[in-house]
Amino acid sequence: METLFWLEDSFIGTTVSSTLWGYPIVLSLHAIGMATMVGVALMLTIRVLGFATYIPVTTMAPYWRIALGGFVLNLLSGTALFFGGASMLFFNWAFRIKIILVVIGLLLTWQLVKICIARADEVQPRHRKLAGLAMSIWITAIISGRLIGYLA
Repeated sequence: METLFWLEDSFIGTTVSSTLWGYPIVLSLHAIGMATMVGVALMLTIRVLGFATYIPVTTMAPYWRIALGGFVLNLLSGTALFFGGASMLFFNWAFRIKIILVVIGLLLTWQLVKICIARADEVQPRHRKLAGLAMSIWITAIISGRLIGYLA
């Protein structure tokens, strides 16, 4: 608990939790990062699931770098948000579930990106299953993130 309180009392923690604009700015950056990362992931999963078949799957691979930029923004803003309420968030089950789902979502999406990089324009049934699972994980991660504020 001492470490959690130390994080909350740090410059970042107090800026997020105790200033007028700290929390809204960091939360907005977190939303932008999420929209970027999950938006690209969902575009890829939707394409692999069979929509917009006129767009080759291989054209989706370059967007991974944009998604990673969104992830970095989320990682930094999410860390700042955690510092602002570490003693509460550390014990919040919705927060823990969200973190686990984000890691799984990243790994599954990376598998889909590797398929795109391999120039596999032919989508196989196992790719569709992977895309459906990735989409479900990302949606559940977003829902878990929204529940954090309601589950203490």
